[in-house]
Amino acid sequence: MNLTNNTGIEKLHMYIEASGEIVDHIPPDPANIAVVILAAGKGTRMRSKLPKVLHPLLGEPMIYHLLRAVRHTGIPPERTAIVVGYSGEEVANVVKKQGNYLIVYQDEQLGTGHAVKCAENELTKLENADTTHVLVLLGDGPLVKAHTLNRLIQSHLTSNPLVTLVTTEAENPYGYGRIIRDGKERFCQIIEEAELLPQQRNLKEINPSLYLFQGKWLWENLRRLEKHPAKGEYYLTDLPAMALKTIAADELHPVQTMKTDFEEVLGINDRVQLAEAEIIMRHRVLRQHMLNGVTIVDTASTYISATARIEADTILEPNTHIRGKCIIKKGCVIGPNTILVEATIGENCVINASMVENSTLKNNVSIGPFSHVRPGCMLEEGVYMGNFAEVSRAHIGADSKQSHFSFIGDATLGKKVNVGAGTITANYDGKNKNKTIIGDNVFIGSDSILRAPLTLGDDATTGAGSIVTKNVEPGVTVVGMPARPIRRKSVSENTENKEE
Repeated sequence: MNLTNNTGIEKLHMYIEASGEIVDHIPPDPANIAVVILAAGKGTRMRSKLPKVLHPLLGEPMIYHLLRAVRHTGIPPERTAIVVGYSGEEVANVVKKQGNYLIVYQDEQLGTGHAVKCAENELTKLENADTTHVLVLLGDGPLVKAHTLNRLIQSHLTSNPLVTLVTTEAENPYGYGRIIRDGKERFCQIIEEAELLPQQRNLKEINPSLYLFQGKWLWENLRRLEKHPAKGEYYLTDLPAMALKTIAADELHPVQTMKTDFEEVLGINDRVQLAEAEIIMRHRVLRQHMLNGVTIVDTASTYISATARIEADTILEPNTHIRGKCIIKKGCVIGPNTILVEATIGENCVINASMVENSTLKNNVSIGPFSHVRPGCMLEEGVYMGNFAEVSRAHIGADSKQSHFSFIGDATLGKKVNVGAGTITANYDGKNKNKTIIGDNVFIGSDSILRAPLTLGDDATTGAGSIVTKNVEPGVTVVGMPARPIRRKSVSENTENKEE
């Protein structure tokens, strides 16, 4: 493939960045691939009212990890059908937040074969439906990588069998269907756990239920499935054996298998397996960041979401939690004991034992220890927040300082503002959150209370313990309870102060 093509380069870059994998090829063109994700089950063994696919894994619904892997192959949401059943509306609403997915309802759970058949009407409407291949995945299998899906697609499209299925070896195969092969090691059939003969129970090769079918053949043969008497369900696992009878023996083998690591296709049926998947996914994410140039001092106590982006030469100290779509630029020191949630952090920032939520920090910002940047804040370059400082819905200007024991909420601060210890913006009157506007070079004395709505002009000063209830003009110093003006800076004083 010609890598000088801009579209190809962009696609390769997107894939590597998103998947965290080193690849030597561009993902295959997904124009003739559609996807069915089975997410209709209740997950009885989870012992929860929450649908199984919505249980959190690394801070987000487990199905999100699978959706991301599919998207990174290039297959768009518009070609991906999610089959929902138990709490279907709840699952559908969560999935739709990630894109324009096709939602298919399985009102009666009659097995995996029936679930895939429910998606037929939606997928046969797609462009190129007559030549479409259908990738089938389980919604409770979030550990599969985009790289593996790409290998599966490439292998299938190259050999063009009726079915390609992924298999793996498991030391403890309990609960999985087994792969049966003939004397030449060719695939024969899949036998479900409940129907295994005693001599078959020791077989290690299992079926993790990851398939790629020729679409036209799939829709025709789903109608031929018969109910299994034990559960009264239609099993998708019967289709590969049916494919063997479709093509003459001297033609291309109609069923192809592809092996992968068991870790990648681990299914989640209870909270023990959920915890195991959490460990696998967490270490996968940590490893990739370290390979990309991030120092993680203690991997055992560091938690990073799968959607976070961290640039090289950043150091993550112990007990750091990075949640959601955080962006951390190069050269930062985060932690110890720090939590970032959906935050954007500029270059060379230091955040020590503090929390930043849904806010943006520009370059060279220093915070902590024991401070809190609540949602909706912007801290400009060079801002310093010391210990036990809090800001909420505030814009703090460049090189301003809020050293300790203070609260700034619903406020806009200019450049080089000094916020003294114990300062509070009294922003809430019982009904409304009111704004405080503070100009450049303002000095706020310790224990000042700024009762909003309020404006302090450039170069204004409040004395220690002042209760400011009225606007303060530029250059004016106010003191007392309530605060009153005592002096105004002259032009020369103003200029001299700025030069310092």
